[in-house]
Amino acid sequence: MYGYKDEGAPVLTHSPEILKFALVGAGLIGVRHAHAIAKNPHAGLSVIIDPAAPAQKLAEDLGARHFSDIDQFFASGEAIDAVIIATPNNTHRPFALAFIEKGVPCLIEKPLAANSEDALAIVKASQQAGVPVLVGHHRRHHDVSHVMRQKIDQGAFGQIVGGQLTWMLRKPDEYYDAGKWRIEKGGGPIWINLIHEIDLVRYFLGEIVAVSAMASNDVRGNEVEESAVINMRFESGAMLSAIVSDTAPSPWHFEGGSAENPNICPTNHGGLRLFGTRGAIEFPQMRHWQHATPDGHWGEAIKSDTNAAADIIQGEAILGSQIEHFIAIIQNHTTPLVTAQDGYQNVVVVEAIHEAIKTGATVHIPLI
Repeated sequence: MYGYKDEGAPVLTHSPEILKFALVGAGLIGVRHAHAIAKNPHAGLSVIIDPAAPAQKLAEDLGARHFSDIDQFFASGEAIDAVIIATPNNTHRPFALAFIEKGVPCLIEKPLAANSEDALAIVKASQQAGVPVLVGHHRRHHDVSHVMRQKIDQGAFGQIVGGQLTWMLRKPDEYYDAGKWRIEKGGGPIWINLIHEIDLVRYFLGEIVAVSAMASNDVRGNEVEESAVINMRFESGAMLSAIVSDTAPSPWHFEGGSAENPNICPTNHGGLRLFGTRGAIEFPQMRHWQHATPDGHWGEAIKSDTNAAADIIQGEAILGSQIEHFIAIIQNHTTPLVTAQDGYQNVVVVEAIHEAIKTGATVHIPLI
């Protein structure tokens, strides 16, 4: 177990039953992390670092110490065992490097960083210091995601040849008013939302080796894209098409199907369909479409099971599962389910998508 002290060396701060957490950034996702920590019997939220007045109120409500910035926190000598960084993307690198230098394990919200250079710096710092980093692509922690990966690996759908991904909903104006960085370079639904789906399809299908894409901002007219269509090719040969927009209401998005986000109404419709040589699957509902025989074809009826995932979709509890995993990383040296290297690769894919939008060309992604 690790903790912070002035010399910067790892130190056990207290009984291993309760880990002392710091939270940097108490915005939309930060507040959810705070409540997830509060519900865990093996974790305690000791520190909130955020200059905003609501963050101070949150700290008072949860019995945590409040600091305006990390310098003030470090100067206090307050001991912690772990930190969650949930701040705007361009701040992830300096905050992560500061805590890694002090020997503090980090859960860093997605994206790992605002660009691949910064993301790689975090990867290298983590490796060199031997300090674990978990990236907050929490969808991998859903039980239904584990079941999906297992079925794909077992060949339940045959060879996966393609997929369709939809992430379409309309965000309220207040969402942008609360964070102007969301409409500036480094914001937009590709960086903020689609990167979650990119991590998930990489988890299911392996590495993405090429992308082509186009985008528009015709509705709000902000600096960043509002809608985009993307084609991806995987190392396995599978191909996937994606459409993403934060301007158009629809029931088709992961949040709707998983009920994981209290700010988004459940719809019981997911946003991902995968197609294999022996069947198709809707995710996260796990509705499996197949012919009566393994080699069935269009001349035979195709049927589905219904609501197959009702008992394995975790809803809002998923951030709690991520905290449990983070604790296991710290206490038991469990390998992170989403490593810093995974976070880096997701950033590389997003940068390739933006390059494809800019140039109109297919962008090839080297495998590391």
